[in-house]
Amino acid sequence: MRHISNAFSALEALFVSQARTSRRARSSVSIGLAGVALSIILVGCGGGGGGGGQQVTPAGRSYAFTNGGQAFGISIDSTGRFTIFGKDPANAPAGAGAQGTIGSDGKLFTQSADGSLQFTGQISSDGSAVTGFVQHAGQNLFQFNATLPTARTATSPTTLIGTFSGTTGTSSGLLTIDATSHATLFANVNGTIGGGLLNIDAGGALSSSDGSVAGQVTQVAGGLTLQITKLNNSAVNGQISVTRSTRAKWTFLVYLNGANDLQSFGPLNFNQMEKVGSTSNVNIVVQWKQASCSSCGNPDWVGTRRYLVSKDNNVNVTNSPVIQDLGTAVDMGDWHELRNFIVWTQQNYPADHYALVIWNHGAGWRNTRAGQLQQATRSVSIDDSTNHEIQTWELSQALSVTPRMDTVIFDASLMQMLEVAYEMKDSAGVIVGSEESPPGEGYVYDTFLTDLTANPDMTAKQLGIQVVNRTLEAYGPNGNNTQSAIDTTKLQSLSDSVDAFAGSLLQHRSDSAQALKNARDNAEHMTSSYSYYKDLWDYSELVRTTTTASDLQSSATNVQTAISGMLLAEKHGTLHARTHGIAIYVPQPIDYLSTYGNLAFSRNNRWPQWLQQQPQ
Repeated sequence: MRHISNAFSALEALFVSQARTSRRARSSVSIGLAGVALSIILVGCGGGGGGGGQQVTPAGRSYAFTNGGQAFGISIDSTGRFTIFGKDPANAPAGAGAQGTIGSDGKLFTQSADGSLQFTGQISSDGSAVTGFVQHAGQNLFQFNATLPTARTATSPTTLIGTFSGTTGTSSGLLTIDATSHATLFANVNGTIGGGLLNIDAGGALSSSDGSVAGQVTQVAGGLTLQITKLNNSAVNGQISVTRSTRAKWTFLVYLNGANDLQSFGPLNFNQMEKVGSTSNVNIVVQWKQASCSSCGNPDWVGTRRYLVSKDNNVNVTNSPVIQDLGTAVDMGDWHELRNFIVWTQQNYPADHYALVIWNHGAGWRNTRAGQLQQATRSVSIDDSTNHEIQTWELSQALSVTPRMDTVIFDASLMQMLEVAYEMKDSAGVIVGSEESPPGEGYVYDTFLTDLTANPDMTAKQLGIQVVNRTLEAYGPNGNNTQSAIDTTKLQSLSDSVDAFAGSLLQHRSDSAQALKNARDNAEHMTSSYSYYKDLWDYSELVRTTTTASDLQSSATNVQTAISGMLLAEKHGTLHARTHGIAIYVPQPIDYLSTYGNLAFSRNNRWPQWLQQQPQ
């Protein structure tokens, strides 16, 4: 998707016009029966355990912490789902709550639906405690060391154990009941909010140790009725129907930033998603922004909305329910907003696997706004209404969530570069994208989403392969389309081979000068505005076949071997017959951009040294 080239003179208007038909980048210049034991899930080695031991992720346990007026409580059900509650006298005197899932490494991160509090934590390796921070606006309010509360006799039906949520009228509730007669509640009853770690008896009566919360749970068909009679020391009368939270196999997230000249393609792609719709095994969740700005066209509504996409065969009208209307002040060029969307989706639409689409302009590793962010390296999700964008180095922060994304898909131009992928190698399992600039229409979402809903047991690798294959099938074999899916576990191996390749290139910069200039000038390159983005395989091939130094030929071959080991799928149109799925920066030495040195790849590789010392 999408680039608008050069910020000077009448050429900009020309490229802006082109961007409306191609996705171009911008350049800058419950409760257990009596005697039921605690249920423990043992998973692979993870963080927080120390010493390389197994990480214990507790199921059916609760933890509590208090210090003066500060409080923290969490209850975890048998699937790892939890409800969490925190209170701070100065910043959240009534408290705030959220739900989420414990990671296989024992880590948790979640935030309240209104974003007022964030919770980060780590379960100890033996499962006896949870340590972490309650934060407000990214700043630590207090540190907690939550421990197991006093054991209670478990006498209620095991069918109550679980995590529940629901809304009835103006009241809502989040509730997890564990296997030891404890529960964590967060509720809003007609404007009165509160909650905490509670005791629950054999009859389903709920009460907090300090008497500030009281209620009753009653089992009904399909869930529970949660009656709350006291909340935050206030008498209330709320009845809330709550249903058990279940896990889908996939949640497919789309961060659809239409606050730019691509706005007109947003409804097209959204309606493609509606042709498939969410199922019991696949949640399709979209955060969609449209804005009123000089480049944003004429959207039929302005603001940012979150949707759970439902099936609808009307390709001209959006009929999915708006789950949240976030208003007009959201900045989708801020990495915090991307992270907020991911965390909110994981809280509300948990799944075994997660795929994220970043829908917007792209330009490989480069920063895009002339005269701004000079130390920045590259951006994506350009929000013209705020003049902000997410930088490449910020992607790893935005994607630093638990559980992590299985698949990240760039519906944006020029993003399938080694430099970009390397920044994300620890944040996703599979990365899908294009070396080139795809058409403005972007992905044809109903094709591979139909495949996913028909076979929700797909792995992340299989989904990535389907996106590549279906996209080239939809657009046909001609043209300049390129798509590839890469396995991020193989990125370090490729980076190491490129580092060795750079070392050989430096040794032969004089005796093989003409051949090396030929490789730079003639390797398969991307759109004319980004001619310094070269296909890495083709560049290596030209070096291998036009030089005589055996060590240089061998290092070029090793790069190609590493590319082959990393690629899960690669397709290209006839206008890019020599592409092989991953690009790299190869400018003329005089055109080398110093901001390239800020990339993680650059800090760990001799490639920047080669780029600056290569023959003119």
